[in-house]
Amino acid sequence: MSSMGGSEEVVHSAVPIPDLTLLDRALKSDEPTLRKTLEKFRPADVGKDLSRRPIDESHRILRAFDKRHAAAMLLGAHPAIAAKLLSSCDARLAAETLSFLPTDHRVGILALMDPENSAVIEQSLDPEERKTIRRMLAYPDGVAARLMTPKTWTCQVHQTAKQAMEILKQQKEQIEVAQNCYVLSGKKLVGVIALRDVATASPETRIEEIMTRDPLVVNEETSRSDAAEIIKTHQFLSLPVVDSEGNLTGALRLDDLFDAALNRTGAAILNQGGVIGKIATQIPYFQTSIHRVVRSRLMWLILLFVAETATGTVLRHFESELAKVVALSFFVPLLIGTGGNAGSQTVSTIIRALAIGEVRVRDIVRVIGKEFLTGLLLGSLLGAIAFGRALLWGVSSDLAICVAITILTVCTWANTVGAAIPILAQKAHIDPTVVSAPLITTLVDASGLFIYFTVAHLTIAQLH
Repeated sequence: MSSMGGSEEVVHSAVPIPDLTLLDRALKSDEPTLRKTLEKFRPADVGKDLSRRPIDESHRILRAFDKRHAAAMLLGAHPAIAAKLLSSCDARLAAETLSFLPTDHRVGILALMDPENSAVIEQSLDPEERKTIRRMLAYPDGVAARLMTPKTWTCQVHQTAKQAMEILKQQKEQIEVAQNCYVLSGKKLVGVIALRDVATASPETRIEEIMTRDPLVVNEETSRSDAAEIIKTHQFLSLPVVDSEGNLTGALRLDDLFDAALNRTGAAILNQGGVIGKIATQIPYFQTSIHRVVRSRLMWLILLFVAETATGTVLRHFESELAKVVALSFFVPLLIGTGGNAGSQTVSTIIRALAIGEVRVRDIVRVIGKEFLTGLLLGSLLGAIAFGRALLWGVSSDLAICVAITILTVCTWANTVGAAIPILAQKAHIDPTVVSAPLITTLVDASGLFIYFTVAHLTIAQLH
């Protein structure tokens, strides 16, 4: 269906998809040919394509690249694919390749490996690097400490702008976050200053004279959603992370939070489609076994199947009414479809508002009130259309009135339920995206039929 606001939008990739036919041919040739062919492609494009390749081909590509380009390829690959590939490589080769990746990406890849494989690879890393990675891996997924980059640009509060710039130049290969210089007193964070301000200041200017004091920070256990809200609200490019004593431990970059948000959005979309998204999005499509696909979908399908039986129960209960007025059955698909669509729209809207902080749990009364009135208005408009459509089909006026009243009631009911359930799920600490559109549709199907036949009893003379 095309949207009312414009033409239908087809599914496409925003990233240009390169033609890798030459690479496919080179993989059937010798190593020098493969290396020469890889020079014609961007490493990230090759990495994105790894999910559809056998592991032996991926190994050949990894070995054909130099370590820096191999790391760039893994940045473009799905983390689960990168983890699988490095797990099956020589530990030293894997460690050398990982050394060219940002720390947060290294942590993300190692977290997806089997503990035995990750432990072997970690032993080949620099001791200080191994200590940092293990510390980050000890935190649960989704908190600031798992997403942060510990290699930041720092200087001491008594230093000058010239000295701060010298630190950046000398440590340019190690520093991973350079949008801001974090100012320390010992290890404690006391200020922040943007790269632009340091670079344009007089060389002898003391940093403490131009820094922003008491900057906004998050602690290591702050959730990524809270950190993202701070960055969005204040238009930061990075956000410092401190421990319980106020010592700087790293920084969150805007792009890291953006990557995490995209992954979470993908899971939410699958949840709303009746798939366990948190499982399904961990592994790319071609790497997901049929057994895993079935397992991720079966629970939802069973729940929806059981819920749909309520629709049949309602129809059986009102079997005599259908026998007396056969025309009642003409409008069943229209009524349950309209109610399901209205509920799905509302659920999607409220989940989005919850995700970006526009709606809080405490706003439940306001949200329900707004959606109730919205449903009432939509139902009135659709009811008027349904009344005219029913008369065009040649049914009696009392049945047309029944259809119109039912549409009004079902739309109002669907909007109200669709507004309440995601917020109640959030309050119960359940992921609101699990309250999927198919489940809302199923709920409205059964209740909509009950409303329909109840209204029919009150409005159609033949059923009095």
